[in-house]
Amino acid sequence: MKHTFYPKNRDGFTLVELLVAMMITIVLLGVLVYLTAISMDTYRDSRNEVRASRQAKEALETISKDLESMVSRRDGNTYEWLYAGVEPRGLEGPDGREITNASQLIFFTGATDRYNGKIGTADDKGGDVSAVTYRLVYRDQIGNTDSDEFAVFSLYRHLVNPDEAFDLLAVDDLKTTSSNVFNDTKDLTAENFLVENIYEFTFTMLVEYTETSGSSTVTRIERVSLMQDAAASGGFQEFRLKGNAIELTPAMAELANGRILGAEVSITVLTDRGITLAKRSGLPVEELIKKHSYHFTKSIITPRP
Repeated sequence: MKHTFYPKNRDGFTLVELLVAMMITIVLLGVLVYLTAISMDTYRDSRNEVRASRQAKEALETISKDLESMVSRRDGNTYEWLYAGVEPRGLEGPDGREITNASQLIFFTGATDRYNGKIGTADDKGGDVSAVTYRLVYRDQIGNTDSDEFAVFSLYRHLVNPDEAFDLLAVDDLKTTSSNVFNDTKDLTAENFLVENIYEFTFTMLVEYTETSGSSTVTRIERVSLMQDAAASGGFQEFRLKGNAIELTPAMAELANGRILGAEVSITVLTDRGITLAKRSGLPVEELIKKHSYHFTKSIITPRP
């Protein structure tokens, strides 16, 4: 009598099969997490770049409009029409991560937003030449205080309407004479705040001059950059445009009779992450700028007096 044996149907998975399935699942999850992390990093970088570009665009376009309508006269007088120097408050910021460079500008311009843009209305008190200053400081622009708790790197623009700017015309020392108009109390207010996260603000003038050597005359263009550490960088600490000359500190006699061709504005914008690291970490400045900032430069053609 023959007996036939049939194999029993398996009721589950073997341990080996379960381990293999688990390993495959872990690999797939790892790949998914990796791709998600890359996507998040890409999104964050794109968002940071867009935000930095927007801040830079607002700052550079505003400065450009003012410089493109700059008012000056080269008629032989000693009156000062433009002052550019380093920020009088110095390089402010968290210890070890202070602003890398900060220029201060004071000049006259035909700003279209004078009298709060209400030109031709009852608020228009006449005149079309305004005075304006730009400053970069480390300050709480909302609370209007110098408290470090909520301070950020803030760029300010203080526009003085023509009725007040009139008293600043025809003066020999624009910076000193305007000190009752352009100062910390009046410049650094919430209404004058322009943009935040600006970590560097460098102003450069392009000056054309002639150089005579023997019987030949050569026309050259000099870049005059305002630098806080002028001695080390080879830059300048002051640029004054007067009716009869250009005065520099340190002095450069060749440029005294030169003429302005244009200007170049350079800014470095920190990301929000960069601001947090600047305030709360010991990250070196070089690494902070390399990994968490964007640099922008704009060339501007100024009116020739």
